[in-house]
Amino acid sequence: MKVPSTLLLSVFLLTSCKESVRKPQSQTVTIQDLVQLTLPSNYQFFKGTGVDSDIYYIINDKDSILVAYGQKGIINDLYDEPVPVWPDSLKKGLVERWGKEPKPDEVLFSEFPEDDNKQRIFEKNYFIYDTVNNIVVKIVQPKRVGNGITGLNIPKLKNGKSFTIRGDNLDGTAHQTLLKIFRTLKYR
Repeated sequence: MKVPSTLLLSVFLLTSCKESVRKPQSQTVTIQDLVQLTLPSNYQFFKGTGVDSDIYYIINDKDSILVAYGQKGIINDLYDEPVPVWPDSLKKGLVERWGKEPKPDEVLFSEFPEDDNKQRIFEKNYFIYDTVNNIVVKIVQPKRVGNGITGLNIPKLKNGKSFTIRGDNLDGTAHQTLLKIFRTLKYR
């Protein structure tokens, strides 16, 4: 049985109309007409207030992700000094001197402190350099998703400025989405 061509044309037109009504899957945002990112359509992008740098926020339904552009040294490079690791044998004396047990962000104790310090065992994050669209970037990921930084840092762009994106303690879905956003980075 032959289908009339007007019926096929009508079906095609109706299908085409439905396609144009769909919500876009992504949105492109630009920072200072230099840095460009592509975000999922359900994420929002806002300009914040910065004193000595340009601050923006990427917001999803539960997370706020910081985006900063400005001078090196002012923009957070995503690295915090590691907590010192001391031998277990010093713990008792330190507790006696301080009158309390130190918090885990003040000092840690280990049977093998020299090895643990060298290997950065107690740090929350991994750091790697990578290339995204011909831009050398530092990417930071938590050792345990949900406890640490998911971030990207460019210490020095062509114009001498720095750029950082930072999400703290993101769940698995938000962590993976932010890593995908990093891959969309473009610099003009």
